[in-house]
Amino acid sequence: MSSSVVHDRGPVAIVVAFGRPHTLIGTTLATVVLWGMAVALVDADVRAALPVLVVTLLAALATNVYIVGINQLTDVEIDRINKPELPVASGELGLPAARALVAISALLAVGLALLSGPYLLAAILVGLAVGTAYSLPPIRLKRFHLGAAAAITSVRAVVVNLLLFAHFTDVLGPAPSVPRHVWALTGMVLGLTIAIAWFKDVPDMVGDARHGIATLVLRLGVRRVLALGLGVLAACYLSLIAAGIVGLDGVNGPALAVGHAALLAATVGITRRVQLSDPTTLVVFYRDIWRLFFAEYVVFGLAVLLA
Repeated sequence: MSSSVVHDRGPVAIVVAFGRPHTLIGTTLATVVLWGMAVALVDADVRAALPVLVVTLLAALATNVYIVGINQLTDVEIDRINKPELPVASGELGLPAARALVAISALLAVGLALLSGPYLLAAILVGLAVGTAYSLPPIRLKRFHLGAAAAITSVRAVVVNLLLFAHFTDVLGPAPSVPRHVWALTGMVLGLTIAIAWFKDVPDMVGDARHGIATLVLRLGVRRVLALGLGVLAACYLSLIAAGIVGLDGVNGPALAVGHAALLAATVGITRRVQLSDPTTLVVFYRDIWRLFFAEYVVFGLAVLLA
């Protein structure tokens, strides 16, 4: 993206860019679908349950902004190489304003969680803690490929799916336990976030190498990392296809199987477009992996709705 395009953005666009739109979309989809699954499980009144969704979504998005924001505050020099279009790296958003946004986001998330219940509070506090450990020294988990992957997957897969679902059923239900189909969704998202954690570093190799960030792609090479990640995704998709055929409580089996067969086919399609000699195809590939993340919640949510 050229600097002229970057600096044409207005204040709202700058704040949205600071929040990283793809992560905000992922958080929104996950929260809405988990809420819908909880409403269906406990047979709650949708209108009465809407305020719970709104408050939870605001807290989750505020946590999201804190996590991606604090990462930008600590990675300004790296981002000027890898992601110069980001607001702090481009100079559109000054450090004082960025720090204020991060602080306000954390306070808003914790404040809403304190008013909402123990499970949401646990989810928010764990998310904030892991996000801080990911970016800030002396821990700075992002320096280590295992630590970085563990941080990303623990929040996106485990904390979001299990604790948010527990929060919704605690407030709306409650449900006696986390049902099998929520565990299945969590396992699928775990695979997706592992792949995202590995693939996110593929377009960022130059800046990471200069600043001593020991990513898996710098250790093993692009080809091996792509093969590992795609193997994880294929195994997860095949598992849910099998679950749809055999039967999974609370889910429409044919919809689950057909939907994940389509996602597996889409994964094969986007992989075939990758050319290791062309860096732009690697950037597009990473964006497409996030689209698979979005699609997972849509497909799984529809399978639950049709049950």
